[in-house]
This record gives sequence, C-alpha cells and structure tokens, in this order.
Amino acid sequence: MPADPVPEDLTADPRITLLGPQRTPRIGQVVADLGLAGRRFATITTGWRDREADDALLAEQLGHRCVNLGLWQLMQEVWEADPELAEADRRRRLVHTEMQELYLIGLEQAVEALRRIRQHTPRDPRVVELAVEDVLSIMREMDVRHLERVGDLNHEFYARWEPHHRDAVVTARFHVGRLVADTEAVVVTGGHVGVLLGALHLFNLGPALAAPSDVEPSTPFDRSGGPDLGPAPRLLRPIIAWGAGAMAVTERVLLFYDDPVAAPGVSELLMNGLALTRGVVALPSPRERLLMRDQDRMRMLAARTAPWTALLLEERAQVTLTADGRLPAGARVLGADGLPHDLEGAA
Repeated sequence: MPADPVPEDLTADPRITLLGPQRTPRIGQVVADLGLAGRRFATITTGWRDREADDALLAEQLGHRCVNLGLWQLMQEVWEADPELAEADRRRRLVHTEMQELYLIGLEQAVEALRRIRQHTPRDPRVVELAVEDVLSIMREMDVRHLERVGDLNHEFYARWEPHHRDAVVTARFHVGRLVADTEAVVVTGGHVGVLLGALHLFNLGPALAAPSDVEPSTPFDRSGGPDLGPAPRLLRPIIAWGAGAMAVTERVLLFYDDPVAAPGVSELLMNGLALTRGVVALPSPRERLLMRDQDRMRMLAARTAPWTALLLEERAQVTLTADGRLPAGARVLGADGLPHDLEGAA
C-alpha cells in the first residue's frame, strides 16, 4: 500500500507529526518542511512543570508567532482557588501511584520468570517457546487490567468531583479555549508525561485538538490479530509533538527505561493517552533508554505492545501520520523479531 503523502497545506488537512528529541532544536526547520512557517502556534510546555515559561528558544524557533497556554501555572492557580478539588486530585494521584507500584512488582516477577526460562537448557525448544509465550500472555493481561483500573480511577474522579462544573476550572477552560481558537497549529513538548496528560484532561484540550471522526469504520485493524480500533478523531489543527508530547497524543503511554539503576528496568504502561492516533506506541529516544542490542528483551517489548506498533523516535526522526492517524510507510518501528525496521506499508 503506498504511503499517504503529506499534504501541501496541513492547516486544510491537519496531521500529527512526531519528532525525535529536540536537545538540538530543529523545530523551526520542521515547521518550514511542513509548510507551517508564519502560522500562529499554541505551545504546550506543561511537561516542563515549573520551567514551563522557559520557552524563549522554542518561541524563537517558531518565529515568535506563538502563545504558551501556560497549563502548569494555570493548574496551580486552580488548586489554590479550589482546595477541595486539589485535595481530591492529590488522593487520586496517590492511588494511581500505588496501583503503578503494585503492577510493577508483578511485571518484575514475570521478567524474572522469563530470565529463568531462557537460562534453562532446553530438551525440546518448542516447550521453552510455549513457556515464554505463557509469561508474555500474563504480562499482556496485566497491562490491559492495569489500564482499565487506571481508567476507572480517573473516570470516578471526574464523575464524583465534576471539575467542569467548578468555577475555577470553568474559568480556566474558557481562557485556554480562547487562546487555542486564535491559533492555527499546536506544538506539544516533552517532560513529565503524567503531569502533561493531567493538565490536558483537566482543561479539556481534547475537543480543542480534535473532533469525533465523521468517517465510518472500514476494515478491522487486524495487522497483528488486534481489534478494530475504529477511525481516529478528526484533527482541528496540525500537531507537532516530541518526547512526552508524542506519548500523550497516542492511545497508550508506555514508560520504558532499561537501566535498573535509574528505573525498574521493565517497561510499564502508565495510562491511556489522548488517542489521537491509531495503532501507535511512541518510544522517544529508544537507543538511550532501551537495551536495543538485547534482541530477546526487544522481542518481549514488541510482543507486549502488539497489536499497536512501537514507533522508534530517534534523534532525527520526523514522522507525519496518515490522515487517519496511522504510521506511514518508512516509519522506523520495532519489529516482532526485536529489531528495528522501516515500515513497508501504512500501519
């Protein structure tokens, strides 16, 4: 299937563009490549938390035609104005943290089981492969249950406390909505993905970024035996995102870091993202964060993300998704064999 070409006018046919890390910023060149030079941007640097306003370099790259939505600062103002809601959200985050800790204990035990199975001297290799698949199946079931429970936790918070009916949140949402309405494209930077998603949901950025699709589902998403994911939402503005921003716009947020000194050493799902994409799990800076040479470990990661495809967002990566939010041909992905591949057809 031929790649879906990037349209000449992304404001008329908005797409999501996912980038590699921007330690040496090239966002200005990306904007030019996409034909968005001179457009007015909304920037979301919330993942930087208290450094949110340190965006001079980003503004320069965008030709100073941008407005920072300031969601982190706005969130602090909401908590100060509504301490009851602030306390409820603090408790929600504490419960989520405990869920994450206990889920991670289970994953670590599964990884240890895989290690021991693979160290076993096989008398029949088929038996070993079946045992490996059993453990991976358990891990996938744990992933699904964890996402469901986190989703239930967040749903219960919004249903009980109804932030959309509280004065401080209503005022803040109106302010953010007016800022976004005056822009033509959106940039979402990296940082802390949990903080970023929390702010995006609190201030209801989803409807400002996309509307429900008016396209009927067609063929099932069965590339890896997965379910029909349905059509992606219809973007209202082009989105450029990297790091935590790239993770936040996808369906599932996967935390990954294979250095057991700095992190648990096993990848863990955090929560659902904004789901503006279809079939994509974003892996920013994979060569810095993953043991890419450990093919068994990478096969395990690919198996856990399937049927979603793990997108490798390396230093120079620039991937503009198709009109229906899927990966284009040529995108660098993690294959089922645990090796990097260029995607041969649109995902």
